[in-house]
Amino acid sequence: MRIVFIGSGTFALRTFEAVLAAGHEVVAVVTQPPRRAGRGGKLRLTPIEQAAEEAGLDVLPCADINAPDIVAHLAEKQADVQCVVEFGQFIGPAVRQTARLGAFNLHASILPELRGAGPVNWAIFRGMGRTGVSTFSLIDKMDAGPVYFTTETDIGPDERADELRIRLADMGAELVLKTLDTLKNGTAQAVEQDGSKVTFAPKLKKIDGWLDFSAPAERIARIIRGSYPWPGGQAVFHRLSGKKIPVTIGAAEPIDGQADIAPGLIEPDLCISTGEGRLRILEIKPAGKRMMSWKDFCNGYRVVHGGRFTAPEIDKT
Repeated sequence: MRIVFIGSGTFALRTFEAVLAAGHEVVAVVTQPPRRAGRGGKLRLTPIEQAAEEAGLDVLPCADINAPDIVAHLAEKQADVQCVVEFGQFIGPAVRQTARLGAFNLHASILPELRGAGPVNWAIFRGMGRTGVSTFSLIDKMDAGPVYFTTETDIGPDERADELRIRLADMGAELVLKTLDTLKNGTAQAVEQDGSKVTFAPKLKKIDGWLDFSAPAERIARIIRGSYPWPGGQAVFHRLSGKKIPVTIGAAEPIDGQADIAPGLIEPDLCISTGEGRLRILEIKPAGKRMMSWKDFCNGYRVVHGGRFTAPEIDKT
């Protein structure tokens, strides 16, 4: 198969590697342009551009895949199909029509559930027991095209978003290869999505990681797991002295019992009172510091009964 691979992030990398290893001919790679990152503002290539350059492939970094010059370049490639994974731009009909079989996308959910940019995170936020990956034909409406294949998996009770993302990337690579095989031999059959079962998973914002300690402990723990590593479970630790320390809670677990003190207050056993149940912090990162164990944080920051945690007060972007 002559393939145009369209993708950018680390989730797409596993599929890109699998497509190459399977012997498919990747005639072009389209990816997001380099972006400045880090303290020095150095331009950083996408993981897909780095891998494609190492493989000696034709790479097209572009801010708009629908630009006429990009469409013309892709038309010259005479591809059989376009494989899209974690790209981040709308792919219009002019682009899709440059490939004989159009374009298909790998999405990290069981469609039609969790359409949108944040399916892995929102699956954990919402306490879903299962999720998966789907391949589907691209149309003009977001994540709404007919589905080729779906693979499901359980979400572990303590699984964080970064861990689930890695598992789904591996599953997705296998599903893409299966989709390519059926497209190649002419047996691919896509099934229309059930519009009555559609849910959405919007792109994460910083505020999605804010921790409201008046919520149940189970829900707080899900937000911590679902927002890891970005934006992370954001809170402010208030020492008895009045000093406020912004923190990111990296891991926590709900425990039995209900405290008789206000939500967010630290109990004598150093668990946190919540709106329903209690929360035991396992890992925490003070602003500007490394992630550390709760024990080390308690020792270093003199955490005692009566201190408290609240949600951040500013920067609701």
